[in-house]
Amino acid sequence: MIHNRKNIAITIVALLTVALAAITGCDKGYDCELDNTSYDNIAFYTIEDGKEEAYIYQSPLTVSLMVNGEESVMINHVMNTDRVSLPMSYTQERDTVIFRYDDGLCDSLYIDHTNTPYYQSMECGTLMFHKLEGLKSTNVWIEDAAIVNDIVNFEGHENIKIYFYK
Repeated sequence: MIHNRKNIAITIVALLTVALAAITGCDKGYDCELDNTSYDNIAFYTIEDGKEEAYIYQSPLTVSLMVNGEESVMINHVMNTDRVSLPMSYTQERDTVIFRYDDGLCDSLYIDHTNTPYYQSMECGTLMFHKLEGLKSTNVWIEDAAIVNDIVNFEGHENIKIYFYK
């Protein structure tokens, strides 16, 4: 009888050990980005009396990207905004952003960049980061534009400042 109790105790300890190993050894999954697109964060400013000030564009604003030669609306009639976040092209080295204002006029922002693939893992695949290389704009309502952080990734930092005429 003592021998059976000893066997039962050994069996219970063994089962608990296996169960504990299974629970702690389980893979909880990979930390893949759910949205694996790098967004270019563009903030709005004005210069007044030589001082930079954040600017809230209050009228309806539509923001589009040129994709394969066609305009694709990304943000439609947004109001009271001081920034926009836009995906960047993986296949081109220049993105064209079109700002359509409520007065029927528009500005274009030309963003030159290099694309750098980043292999995260077999499960998550390859992500794309970008380095901003140059910037030009038309000057209907945009007075100037500047790159403030040239690395576009998932961190959400402000990348470009657009200065609107006051």
